[in-house]
Amino acid sequence: MNHKLNISEDMKQFLFSVLFVLSALTASAQDNKAADMNERFFEAKVRELVYRVKISDEQKPKFVNIYRRYCDDMRAAWGERKKPTKPANDEEAVARQKQKMERQLRAQAVRVKYVDEFSTVLTPKQVSMFYAVDSQIQQKLKARKGHPKGNNPLKGKHMKKKQKAFHAKNK
Repeated sequence: MNHKLNISEDMKQFLFSVLFVLSALTASAQDNKAADMNERFFEAKVRELVYRVKISDEQKPKFVNIYRRYCDDMRAAWGERKKPTKPANDEEAVARQKQKMERQLRAQAVRVKYVDEFSTVLTPKQVSMFYAVDSQIQQKLKARKGHPKGNNPLKGKHMKKKQKAFHAKNK
């Protein structure tokens, strides 16, 4: 009878080991998938910026290196995204507003810090266009995250008119 108990304990240990390995592999696969999505997203933003800011082939490699650091610093400035919840009381609401403003200040400091770096690669007009286009990309992303697929307010007729006017003005 003790022998059967030892086998079941060994079996339990084996099953826990297998479950642990499978969960580690699943977590690793999810991390890889997220990293891959982040990289594809970064590349898409670079393509959009290169096209809209009219970055030359000569400027592109240096720009991409600076832009990658810029994105990393911006991510650090904004911090982890938390799902918004209703504040428990007035003090918490005030504290959250203050935290939001502090994140905005850190992000603005990053933007200011990189003006000189982008100026080493881009013309003054391109630097100005870069910040405008980057801001538009961020606004579109923010709006998209809040709306389910197929219900995006940025794909309406009014937005297409604004986009056409923007492209006509910047040619």
